[in-house]
Amino acid sequence: MSAWLGTDAGHHNRWEAEKIAIELHETLLTTARTVCVHDVNDHHAMSFMLPLAPSEAVLATLVAQGFGVASSSGFVGGPEMLRLGAAQAVSAHKQRREGRALRFPGQRSLRGRHGVSDILAFSAIEQVLPHGITAVDTRGNLQPFFRDGKLVLEID
Repeated sequence: MSAWLGTDAGHHNRWEAEKIAIELHETLLTTARTVCVHDVNDHHAMSFMLPLAPSEAVLATLVAQGFGVASSSGFVGGPEMLRLGAAQAVSAHKQRREGRALRFPGQRSLRGRHGVSDILAFSAIEQVLPHGITAVDTRGNLQPFFRDGKLVLEID
């Protein structure tokens, strides 16, 4: 079973939203398996896929820190203008339709150069684009995104 949590602090800068998402993952939401940043309206919100629904204490802490918060279990809290972005992030992540993954299963094993078949076999990444690539130099920082229900890595 999984639970999804969305947070929104109204970040207009994607990198700032990414930094906060990683900080939340490292401190308050350490059990998150997947951490994403989403485009919502005119700014960026964050989402976390967790093995269990977050505790009331975690939700209260996020609200106290000024985040708009929404969970797949139905909790909604925080500033009214940020709740919608948090809910949109939860929906996009849960339905796997949009969002850039900053943390995902198998990511730690992807350092250096890897064959596409290994990336697909040993991580949550389900597709590598463009088709025909046989190997990827990860440079230690892959950020795949959700598209059409799949976690996709696009190589420039």
